[in-house]
Amino acid sequence: MKPEIVEPYILSRVGQPSEKFKPLYVATVLGVQFVVGYFGTDEEARAAADANLADYLTRLDSKPAYRVEELGTVSVDTGTIVILDPCRIGNLAATQDHDNLLRSPLYPDNAMTPNRRIDDPVLSRQILDAPVPAKENAKELKDYGTSGGNALSVRTGLGNGEYSVVAEIVDFGEPFGQRIAAIHIQFLVSEDIKAARTRVSEG
Repeated sequence: MKPEIVEPYILSRVGQPSEKFKPLYVATVLGVQFVVGYFGTDEEARAAADANLADYLTRLDSKPAYRVEELGTVSVDTGTIVILDPCRIGNLAATQDHDNLLRSPLYPDNAMTPNRRIDDPVLSRQILDAPVPAKENAKELKDYGTSGGNALSVRTGLGNGEYSVVAEIVDFGEPFGQRIAAIHIQFLVSEDIKAARTRVSEG
């Protein structure tokens, strides 16, 4: 009697091969799906899945329903960071004056306006796009009127640097899965923040 051969994973193809597009392949390992990639043939996809199998097996353990994880870093060269949807970047970049960055609409206002306290700087700026009026007899979603979107410009601590971005991640289970609940970027060292909190609590 021949021993039963147990496949370590099931390889699935999403879509059919065509002259223009390669289909997506997914490997299912013990009920968990992993993206293998886009390949022209089943043989290429299986070779890639075989090469990655050890990595798939190390990532089978389920993650907690809540966790805090570092996502990456953000580099700052002008003491300011802008939070925006990527689709807004074209319109906002068009407003940038590279010869006079500090007067750009993407930066909090630095102007020394009359009656302003010197020790009370403008720390942020809400960047607002003007609303777009709806068209008559609108037939497509883009014709119903909308805003080009908003962004937020924020001063970063004492200036430039490379800052870590940490996320709180919540797993909602099926069908939504893991989602980022909040992000945190710390611009000042913990000792300075703690000292300020202590002064406030003692005052």
